Amino acid sequence: SPSTSIMSLFGLRGRKFLDALQHHPSFPSSRFRLPCPPYDNPVFWDQLYKDMSYDMVNEWGGVDLSSSSSSGGLLQFRYQKVPIFSVNKDDDGSDSKENDDGEIISTTTFADWMDITQLDTPEEAIQMYQQQRENLSDNNNDNQNDNNNEAILILGCGNSKLGEQLLINSFIGPILQLDISSKVIQLMTQRYHKYLSSDDSVVKRMEFMVDDASTGLTSLEPESVGGGVIDKGLVDVLHCSAGPIRDDDGNNDDDMIQRIMSSVHNVLQPSRPFIFFSRSEPQWMLRRVFGHDGYDDYLMGDGSQRRRRSKMLWKDVEVVKLVDYDLLLYKLVKADEEDYNDEEDDGEQMGTKNSSIKRQSYLKRLKGGSKKSKR
Repeated sequence: SPSTSIMSLFGLRGRKFLDALQHHPSFPSSRFRLPCPPYDNPVFWDQLYKDMSYDMVNEWGGVDLSSSSSSGGLLQFRYQKVPIFSVNKDDDGSDSKENDDGEIISTTTFADWMDITQLDTPEEAIQMYQQQRENLSDNNNDNQNDNNNEAILILGCGNSKLGEQLLINSFIGPILQLDISSKVIQLMTQRYHKYLSSDDSVVKRMEFMVDDASTGLTSLEPESVGGGVIDKGLVDVLHCSAGPIRDDDGNNDDDMIQRIMSSVHNVLQPSRPFIFFSRSEPQWMLRRVFGHDGYDDYLMGDGSQRRRRSKMLWKDVEVVKLVDYDLLLYKLVKADEEDYNDEEDDGEQMGTKNSSIKRQSYLKRLKGGSKKSKR
């Protein structure tokens, strides 16, 4: 692939070495960067996609939902927890066993990991979506951004099939696919015209947008995404191309990844997840995401107001290694008002009360207790 760089040629072990090399005190960081394409330039991506046809597919890291893939897909996946705090959180009750090295391997579903609804058939998902739209229409005068949607936003969608796989596997949606390249959005619109038809018989649960996640996601209203945000490789490739992490204040407006984090936080509803895939370990990736101060705050619980900003914006940070892929999966949940209040009242670590109670209550009202995910 033309977008391949030295940072993506290696797996987790290779990336660990390259990250450590790039941040070594004797590494000439100010004048030298590991070779990487200009991932932050829209022209680069338009050039990459200009000779591709609409039916060509590139799945970053080989990751998709399909159970027919060589690695089994993400509908149900195996993982190992990766420590990011001094003490790991307790297991959430998933089925677990130990491998030969004594490390615990757990199994979960994509629906449970995202805390979103997966029904038995696409027809049921369409029906649920229509009911949600009716409720939104009925309540439009009271609440412009209805809290009970399960919209899923895919950042840097490229020409991945992930969006269609979500619909085929009976997730409610809608699926919002966004990319900085107008060329790839044109190709994706051609590929998925059947989901975008003006025919009244088609329930439109897919949408494409040309937008730049580093400049605010202006195509979307604040707190309009009620399912979650997925990024398969955008944050990772930008981490690779950004050079060494600056050892200064974590709230750096010049850092593209931190601007993306701010944009994602703005469009997510409270207590909803942002997940992304990477080959870089938490000591590097979370420093990139939060900055040095924010990462140190999570580790050491520093009490200064300046260094508590990232903790107040995000909660329930988890990192797992995907057993069947050579990848790490990150999940950050947007904090809600209750978390802000807990932080302000006593300065303790934010509460981790799960929003699924509120969402399950809504689903019961909507469909008499529909099940959360297909087993």
